[in-house]
Amino acid sequence: MAIKDILVVLEPGPEGRHVDEFALSLSSQLGAHLTAAGVALQTIAPVSFMGDYPYELMAQATDEARASAQSAFDRLNTAAPAGVNVDYVPVEGFTSEAIDRVARLARHYDLTIVRQNSPDEDGFASQLAVGTIFGSGRPCIMLPYIHKGPAKLGKAMVAWDGGVVVARALSGSLSLLQKAGKVEVVTVAKADQDFDSVPGFDITRHLARHGINATLKQLPATDDIAAILLSHAADSAPDYIVMGCYGHSRLRELVLGGTTREILGSMTVPIVMAH
Repeated sequence: MAIKDILVVLEPGPEGRHVDEFALSLSSQLGAHLTAAGVALQTIAPVSFMGDYPYELMAQATDEARASAQSAFDRLNTAAPAGVNVDYVPVEGFTSEAIDRVARLARHYDLTIVRQNSPDEDGFASQLAVGTIFGSGRPCIMLPYIHKGPAKLGKAMVAWDGGVVVARALSGSLSLLQKAGKVEVVTVAKADQDFDSVPGFDITRHLARHGINATLKQLPATDDIAAILLSHAADSAPDYIVMGCYGHSRLRELVLGGTTREILGSMTVPIVMAH
């Protein structure tokens, strides 16, 4: 599937410039249209608040959030290179409503770019990113909070286990992989497996039929899948990783699987994910 329509969730803070640069460069390389979602969270007074309800203060906070989102888009639009068309979609609501609305919006795009929250943030960015991956049904790129610079597509690592979610992520990544000079399909299998029965053997053949010359790397069997994948990624230094996002919804709470949570917690390169 060609990626021609990209959504990026704007980051109003200073680090938002890095998100802008990545999104604009990716859109330029793919010849894709870029839409920016500006999230303005609505707030309510805490339950400990005493006295008359501060309607004016809450309205002022919402207006400030709208202005911040609009300012983030203006920054993105100003930085857009020639040939990259951008537009803006405002999203408003309380926390859970805003997350749900971004996820629903993302269903209308080939790919969505979301940012990982840093350790000193309140976690909304992470909730938004995970909610978008779970709720959109489309591939998303999780951008590490430490990421700086444009999108690099030269070297890719595919964490393949033969499952449904990574198949979705891979299908949505074909346009990216076709631009890579090197693609490595990494799998963890039992040492006594025949090579042609290792998960990944058939998928490398499928990628070849899309013009992608991928190599298959079998890692030693282990109970700590996240650790061995992260260790291999550190050694091979891919520009991005393609993998599935495992987890489930429990009473409206999105719960990541252990391997997914550990990898996202230690990620240093963008990760293309789908659920």
